[in-house]
Amino acid sequence: MLCICFVYYQAVYLSICHAGEIIDSYIHYDNGHYLIRLEMKIEAEPATVYAILMDFNHLKDLNDAIKTSRLLQSDGQQHKVQIIAEGCVWFFCQEIKQVQQVTELGKGYIQVKTLPEESNMEYGRILWHIYQQDDFTIIHYRADVVPGFFVPPVIGPYFMKRRLLEEAEKTINGIEHLAQDEESY
Repeated sequence: MLCICFVYYQAVYLSICHAGEIIDSYIHYDNGHYLIRLEMKIEAEPATVYAILMDFNHLKDLNDAIKTSRLLQSDGQQHKVQIIAEGCVWFFCQEIKQVQQVTELGKGYIQVKTLPEESNMEYGRILWHIYQQDDFTIIHYRADVVPGFFVPPVIGPYFMKRRLLEEAEKTINGIEHLAQDEESY
């Protein structure tokens, strides 16, 4: 979910303007699959962070790479969401269209499945886990994604990994910024 399929590199510890931090990140490329693991720490209540991630019509407020997002259908804990984003690496830009089945699993878990027949991603599985630890909220993000569009070999996995990490930084700061304005959630 959230072009955030879009996000990490090897173990990095970053502290950015706000208290939001990427405390562990890993991305591996294997036979077309980008396997992503990210752990973030943020100063916000878990319920607020969860509400921000579930505000499907405003995901573009998290990261400017997301051009539009909208809830297509909702039935209890199941939601169908459309996200259109744009990602650029050097001179190569690609519009990323995803329709995702989002399932609220309870206890801070959110599962996301990309529907390839309605997307330009061949495959996508994401698992979010949001929980309280001391005075912070920890966000675990795990993803396995396969682009359904051509990625020029010159760009390849190395530059894709770097770009994904940059997008992770933007997203964690977007979550933190929105969480500071809790009145909206």
